[in-house]
Amino acid sequence: MSFSLFFRFIIGLLLPTLYASFVTKECSHPRLTRSQGNVLFAAPGGSNDDVDLGFLSQLSRRDAVFLSVGAVVYGKLVSDAVRKVARGTDYPEDHERRTRDTFRRALLEAPTKENEPLRILEVGMGTDCRTIRRGIYDQAFQDLMKVSPSLVINGIQLTGVDLDLPKKDIVTKAQEKLASVGGVDKKGHIMFDVQEGDLVKGLSRFKDGHFDCITCSLTLCSVEDQNRALQEIRRLLNPNGGTFGYVEHVSVAEGEGHEILEWQQKNLDPLQQLVAQNCHLHRNTDETIRDAFNTVPSVDSSKSSPNGSAFILQEERFFVEDMWPVSCQCCGVLKRVP
Repeated sequence: MSFSLFFRFIIGLLLPTLYASFVTKECSHPRLTRSQGNVLFAAPGGSNDDVDLGFLSQLSRRDAVFLSVGAVVYGKLVSDAVRKVARGTDYPEDHERRTRDTFRRALLEAPTKENEPLRILEVGMGTDCRTIRRGIYDQAFQDLMKVSPSLVINGIQLTGVDLDLPKKDIVTKAQEKLASVGGVDKKGHIMFDVQEGDLVKGLSRFKDGHFDCITCSLTLCSVEDQNRALQEIRRLLNPNGGTFGYVEHVSVAEGEGHEILEWQQKNLDPLQQLVAQNCHLHRNTDETIRDAFNTVPSVDSSKSSPNGSAFILQEERFFVEDMWPVSCQCCGVLKRVP
């Protein structure tokens, strides 16, 4: 069975859940339970909104055909998108450019300590270390060595964290890629490792403020609890000027003129979570980030802000049509107030 046909087949099996999710209009990760022989759709926590799916047998032939065709079409679109991502480096330049620029700004604005390496954490590194393989850090590391010569001696420590660890050969290739970055010799000044961990449960092995810079790309869409994950990121980030750079996909905002995409986000969200590792299409991640860091809009305004806040170095919302259904995206860099 081909890759595309496989996805269409899986989505066909999930069609009853998809239909029920439309009825209940739930956007969170669904759960299937059984009660008295009938399959029920339940929101997390077992709410009273459970819907008996026995009514599916009552569907008219027209409705059944409509839903089936819709499932096949969505399966084809999702399989095409997944096939692009599986190639590892096939991301549109509009997305790549912003990711490179965001990570570069975050690294360059991060504080450095005397006689200590610059400590960077990437959350959601992935089993293929794809940001490294795509060269996202290359220019940033080159520029860092120019503006901070002490890093040539003290080094840079890049740590990746994910629920699943990459294979050893993938990590080795990533280490070799970093060593080959122009302007950086091969004496181990860029150190790289990947550790297993869950942001929501906490990364207790690292002390408060351990990292000078934290980055993430297309990660916060999939965590179970964004607020808890962001509080852990905030805990880990150096309170004396530590930076957080992010690139995420988000829900369409009112007035952005993408009503069709917004409708798709809302109605396809439950299915997306099932077929794309809990990826949520309709989250206001940029707003959640600002709230979690108690952000202020500029350096000057931070002078009168309470401790623990952060100011916004840059932020942007943009659309990348070739990345449907995650076309609506945001990026930004925050810096913690000393």
